[in-house]
Amino acid sequence: MRILFLTNFYPPASRGGYEQWCQEVGDGLRARGHDVLILTSAHGRDTLPSPDPLWVRRELRLEMEFASLKNAVWFFTRRKQRERENLALLRETVKAWAPETILVWGMWNFPRSLPALAESLMPEQTVYYMGDYWPTLPSQYENYWNASPRSFFTGLPKLLLKPIARGVLSREEKPRLLLRRVLFPSDFMRKEFKQAGIPSTEGRVVFGAVDTTPYLEGKQLPKTSDVVSLLYVGRLTHEKGAHTAIEAVSQLVKKNGIKHLKLTIVGDGEADYLDSLHKTVERDSLSSFVTFLPAQPKESLPALYRQSDLFLFTSIWQEPFGRVIVEAMASGMAVVGTAVGGAAEILVHDENALVFEVGDSFSLAQALRRLIESPALREKLGSAGRETARSKFDLQRMTDEIERYLRALIN
Repeated sequence: MRILFLTNFYPPASRGGYEQWCQEVGDGLRARGHDVLILTSAHGRDTLPSPDPLWVRRELRLEMEFASLKNAVWFFTRRKQRERENLALLRETVKAWAPETILVWGMWNFPRSLPALAESLMPEQTVYYMGDYWPTLPSQYENYWNASPRSFFTGLPKLLLKPIARGVLSREEKPRLLLRRVLFPSDFMRKEFKQAGIPSTEGRVVFGAVDTTPYLEGKQLPKTSDVVSLLYVGRLTHEKGAHTAIEAVSQLVKKNGIKHLKLTIVGDGEADYLDSLHKTVERDSLSSFVTFLPAQPKESLPALYRQSDLFLFTSIWQEPFGRVIVEAMASGMAVVGTAVGGAAEILVHDENALVFEVGDSFSLAQALRRLIESPALREKLGSAGRETARSKFDLQRMTDEIERYLRALIN
């Protein structure tokens, strides 16, 4: 098959697990002999550690640049030009490369006209893998003009131009997406789109996944002390709930007298939120119990998981999936998590994980105490989670299902 991937971001210039899926599924299909072309944005192109392969083209332009003071002026001078260039590039690519199907991935920060054109060019062969909520969100420029400027001086052009820009946006007709063929990473996401009134003639679930091989193959390192190591991996934003983990550790140390534990928080995120986490650690005198590490490359994660005993998934918002949960399970870690969104389709309380109430640090502390005091329970949940990851959420299964779907569609 000849498969054109259309995506806003692509590793290593990417933002998270959704884009990693794009790369992993693309690599998997190429390994099976299919022709794959990735058409993505130029975001991060100039900072890549090495040149892209010929089948990755970073040439599309994002609707709006990140943290640029020029966005207010560019809205009037470059926005439509960028949109026309994107549409022309997609037309030329489809005409010259002649794909048999277009697989649309993330479209956040792209004008809606881009996936609409894909549907127009190949109405029966355009498929979406919907791993986030981008069709339900306003455009980036709508967000930009509706948000208050952060300071008077840097926001002065925005303040002056805001009424005019909002008038322009209100008069523009938004392209309508048919979304006839949509694959979802969880049943939760399928139901969310249905409840939101997003049309989809054919929506089916192809569960998200992880390349479990580097996690399954590694062996748990022998313990050299009785300290129970807790691990959080993810973005550091409020909706991810890392503060709940710190609050739970504080309760275990101060109220339960459990001192043989160590929490490692791995990730980058919002400066204000990260500052609040550090202040909580300082306020509760937890510096000897909590360590912060920056976000780690994907290749370093298997060893990081193997060095830890318990994995904490503390998300507050309705996650489309739960990639880090599967990574931790495949590594043999016992998982304690919130059953939010797609994560509820991975976590089974007292079978392959312990589930605690969203945002409830007391509930989390109680679950952690059970595991800290029972190595047998840790081993039981770790073994069951490992089997869950291997049998249900492995990347080969995900790639198989997408391949079969595309092949049936083309045939």
